[in-house]
Amino acid sequence: MKLKTISNCENDTIEIAQNFAQELSGNEIILLYGELGAGKTLFVKSVAKKLKCHDEITSPTFTLMQTYQGKFNIYHFDLYRIKNILELDNIGFFDYIEKDGIKFIEWPEIIKDTINGLNFIEIYIKKLDNTKREIIIKKGD
Repeated sequence: MKLKTISNCENDTIEIAQNFAQELSGNEIILLYGELGAGKTLFVKSVAKKLKCHDEITSPTFTLMQTYQGKFNIYHFDLYRIKNILELDNIGFFDYIEKDGIKFIEWPEIIKDTINGLNFIEIYIKKLDNTKREIIIKKGD
């Protein structure tokens, strides 16, 4: 299934993410694609808020991973600075992929081949201008 929609502003993106959150069962792997500033972390924040997470959601760019509690455990990864798979193995990334909870992975290009056998959802956020975004949510094949 593939859903393509246009967000005209930040509030639209929040609404799209919160509607998406209602479909989650609590054990998803979600791959987030988009350039810097596209809205990947905003999307995660909005899903987390809808899932009753009261923590402050921040980009894990420098920490690589953040964990949050809400209706489900949420694991938020940012792989932007990762250079090879060995680095991920050293931080226990693959152990987290097997845990119950929702796993958001920003900049997933480096791991996509290694999780190919797993079921995941892909979200593409493309900047069309300063406020407008194209959001594509792709589930399954």
